[in-house]
Parts: sequence; C-alpha cells; structure tokens
Amino acid sequence: MKTNGSISVARLGRLLIAALCLYGTSVQAGPFTSLTNRLAATMSSLPRYEKLPLFDPHRRSFTCLYQDQRVPVIDPQAEAWFQQALALDSPDIYYKERDYPKIYQLYLQAAGRNHWKAMLNLASLIVSGYPGVPEQDPERAIGWVEKAMRLGVPDAYDMMGTYHQNGMVRGGDATSAYAFFQRAADMGSPSAMTFLGYKMAGTYDDPGEGFWGNLAVAVPMLECALAQGDGDAAEKLGFIYARPETPEAKLRALKVLHEGVKLGSAECASKLSIEFDGFNLTSGRNLPGHIDEARSERYSTLARALEFYQGRLKLPNLDKILPLPPAPLPKWDGSRQTLIDAAKAVTLPPPKTSQSTTWQTPADMTGHYPTEARQLPPGREVFLTQMLQAGLLRLVSPPESRLICNGVQRCPQTGIWEGRVAADHPLAGLYNRWEQQAFVEAGQSFPEPRERFLDIASESVRWIYHGSPNADADAPGVKKITL
Repeated sequence: MKTNGSISVARLGRLLIAALCLYGTSVQAGPFTSLTNRLAATMSSLPRYEKLPLFDPHRRSFTCLYQDQRVPVIDPQAEAWFQQALALDSPDIYYKERDYPKIYQLYLQAAGRNHWKAMLNLASLIVSGYPGVPEQDPERAIGWVEKAMRLGVPDAYDMMGTYHQNGMVRGGDATSAYAFFQRAADMGSPSAMTFLGYKMAGTYDDPGEGFWGNLAVAVPMLECALAQGDGDAAEKLGFIYARPETPEAKLRALKVLHEGVKLGSAECASKLSIEFDGFNLTSGRNLPGHIDEARSERYSTLARALEFYQGRLKLPNLDKILPLPPAPLPKWDGSRQTLIDAAKAVTLPPPKTSQSTTWQTPADMTGHYPTEARQLPPGREVFLTQMLQAGLLRLVSPPESRLICNGVQRCPQTGIWEGRVAADHPLAGLYNRWEQQAFVEAGQSFPEPRERFLDIASESVRWIYHGSPNADADAPGVKKITL
C-alpha cells in the first residue's frame, strides 16, 4: 500500500539499503546520508512503529472504555457491502469454493468508505493464504491496519500487536507486541482486554510461561470485554469467579460461562459440557456439583456449532433450549439444528412503511418498537436477508399480543423478548444490538444489564415481545422445544 505519496514502504526499505551501501563506499556520500536519515524518519513515523509505553503487568488500575464509542460512524452503504462480503465468506461455504475476488472487492469498497471492520477483514484476507484472493502482499495488509489505526480504532492496535508478535512487522517481537496489546486494551479493544486479562489472571507471576498475578486489573479488563460482547472473556472469568470454591462462587461461575455461550463462545460451551459431565466432581471443585448428561450433551453440541461459526453465531435465546438448573430441560428431538435455530436471535417481518417515516440506525437493524414507524436505511433488507440465509437469524411471525414491558416489571408472557434503550442513551450503540434478546419465562425478571457489566438501569430498558414460546409436551408440566 502507498503510505508516502507514491513511494511504498517496501520501496523505502530498498532505497534505505541502497543508500547505506553507497554511504559505505564513498566519503563523498553526504546527500545519501541525508536521504538515509529522511527515509529512516519516514519509516519510524509509520503507525506500525508508534512509540508506546512498555507493557506493565503490575499496573495498579484499569479504566474501561468501549470501542463502539470510539470508532468512526459506519454509513449504511458501506455496511451493506460489508454484510454481502460476510455472507460470501460464510463458514457454510467450503473455503476453496468461496468467491474471494468478489469478497475482496466488497471489503475494498466498504473500506474505501472508512468501514473499519472491512479494513481489518481485508487485512486478514490478504494474509490468509487462501487461493483466489487477489492481493496477498503482507505489506498491503499492514497498510490497511495502519489506516484503521489512524482512525483511532482500538482493534487495529490489537491486530498490529499480533503482526509484531508473529514477525510480520520488521523488528517486531513480544515486547513491542505487548505494548500494542496494552494500548489497544486501554483504548477499548475487547479482544485485547480478553487476551491481557487472561495473561494477568494468575495467582502468581511466571513470566517464563507468560502469565502474571494481577487480578485487580485482570478482572475489570475481562468484565469490560464481556460488556462489549466478547464471549471468550467469560471463560477466564469463570475460572476466576470459581476460585473460592463456595456454592455462591460456583453458581457465579456457571452463570458467567452460560452468558459466554449466549455471546457465541465455543470455549464456554465446551467448559460447561465438561463440568456437567462430572469433571473434578470427586475433588469437590466441580461447578454444578452433580452429573447432568443431558445438559452436557447439549453444551457439547453447541460448542461444535459455535466453533464452526468462529464467533459469528450468537445464541441469545439459549434459555429456550438449555436453562441453568434447577430449571427443567425442555424435550429435544436430538437435532443439532433444532438447538441452534431455537437459541439464536429472531427477527420479525419488516413493517409496512409509509412515505412519512423516520430513520432507523444500523445498530438497530433487526429490531423496532412496534408502535413506531421507521424508514429503513439502504441495505437493511439486504442485511436481514443475508443474516437469515447465513443461518444467524430466524424469522418469526408477529405474536398475537403486542407486548412492551419496562425492565423492572415481571415478564407477563413466556417467549423471546428483545431489549432496547432510548436512542439518546449513552450506551444505546452498545446495547441496542441485533442479538440483544432473551428467552424469559412468565413471572421471571427480565435480564439485568448490570449483570453483563453495563451501567444501564433496568427501568431504562424496554422489552418487546417476539413470541416463540416452547409448546407443551406429552407429559403434564413438560415442555418441548418448538420454533
């Protein structure tokens, strides 16, 4: 990628080497010395070589910042191209059969409109090694990450840290990598928080093995990552929460791991499968305290599915198929697809629009208050169609009763509910996501945002009923999973 007018970084490197050689062969090479200095200064000013404080595993504090509040606004057309690229890059399509030239072009178009996720996906695609990708020069990948860094994207700093760690950046090593990871976490990158939180969650220091004991920072880092939807952060939090080995600690660990499964973490699902299969039962450290083969099987099935979808599949309605004990399990037909379809997010058919309507934001693409008419931004229907075709959403019929509840109320009707805060709420962009749903039984409390470490009062949330309860089974009081 061109980073200095018409001179590429690779060419700068070659010119620098040539200049150094010429300097070594002539005492009259003053101009070349000047050129060398200018080229060296140009390279050192690149974002990949940003001077950062060294990683401090014993830091005393951490301030949680949210990435979504610090990144450029994404325009609807760029988002539409981005979603089209994701659909073509689906795990359901064998990688050798994917249309990588088209995927590349769509990401390129979106990145051209400053879609930061497209920039990072484009960089990953370039270095993937997949056949058919039009561009495979690592320098171009680094250039796209640098562009995202210039836009202030925290995840871009995290990715640059990875490039330093694996040697893609000349001179990069673990020391420089961890400096980038630390900067990314401090800026709001959930992936960097999860990585560093895991590294600092030891009970003692062992730098040789790459971990340190700093729970005072590790825990808030992991909780901040979880608040932003990083399900893998819950896996390490589960270990930490369970350490006191009291019944209360074990229940807390179970709940956070269950939350991680909802957010798409295969690691959390695998961990819970092992726990319900009786791991550490004789030592007294098992979390549920008993064997439950039925729950173990369901978590194991979901773990394989989540691993396949690589974090793109979310299961917000997990309690429809797999509530934590002591709630009884609904009957299951044994099909993996039934579990996935019943637990994933749902969407209602798009409302009929009139000529006089208001805008809906991209963050709220799959949900709407049924009492409000909204004009849909360009690409919204494309987005919904692609999400449905990719198997990440399930279309449901509008419920007969159109219910809206305040978050402090008890749930009046069993089924799937979608949570929303007002558009002017400071955390609206973080909370009003397409997967912000929950399966709630009648009489239960609605999910408390603060349980996911979001500073949102329950009374600020409106829950909208989408229906889809389970049906009665053959035996009295027993339910069966239905779509």
